[in-house]
Amino acid sequence: MTRTAKAIFSKLDRIPAAPNFVRYNFDDLAKTLKAYVAFAKGMPTVSYVEGVKIIKDLVLGWIDAEQAKKAARKLKASPSREAIIGFVNAFCHYAESRSYTATPAFAEFSTTFAVGRNLFLPVKPTLVAREEGQFRPIFVFGWKSVPLDRFQRRLLMTILEDAIFSLTDFSESDAEIVFLPEVNGVRVPEVWHRGDYDLLSAAELRNQMELFLSAREMAYPIIAQWVEEKLPKAVQEEQPSAPDTRQISLRLEPPSA
Repeated sequence: MTRTAKAIFSKLDRIPAAPNFVRYNFDDLAKTLKAYVAFAKGMPTVSYVEGVKIIKDLVLGWIDAEQAKKAARKLKASPSREAIIGFVNAFCHYAESRSYTATPAFAEFSTTFAVGRNLFLPVKPTLVAREEGQFRPIFVFGWKSVPLDRFQRRLLMTILEDAIFSLTDFSESDAEIVFLPEVNGVRVPEVWHRGDYDLLSAAELRNQMELFLSAREMAYPIIAQWVEEKLPKAVQEEQPSAPDTRQISLRLEPPSA
């Protein structure tokens, strides 16, 4: 399928959901710009969307582990199929020992995190468990590795703290962030909890959002030039100009002590 300029620019216009947003953010402008340009140019090779649907059904008690594994195997052939099978199998094994008690009331719960003026990124738990009288948001990632440096991990936990734990229902809750990366060809759980990483200070978080928005603006002319060189037919479409989404110009502040 041939991509068009409109489709490529639309990736820049949309803010990725929290997990991928964090992957494209570094505490360095040049690295963030490079990562976001690569994101706009790239095509996803593996999607775990269908696998996440299966594990939600499993935890909500609508199917059992064998049915979940069977559902993954019955997915139509695609570049994602084998990765989803491995992901679902690994999660079934983890969930067996974890014994979640999920609540359907929050099955479609989602919220947002403000990046800039009228600009928000989606924050959506995979599921919400009810344990010890509290709601616990669970985030499950299908990635085969955990490609986040310490700063990105702190950023992710800070976003979750702002978007999820500022809400009354979750203010006293723990969080569970479940990765199932491959180690020597076998997927093994790596689990984080609320409090495992120091949160970014208010100044650090504000600086990072300004840095990201600057990188996003800078990405537009780079992508426009790339489109002209690589996709001559696509440039016949109208190309949007970089949006004015920053609240203020980039002015990095030293983090608070």
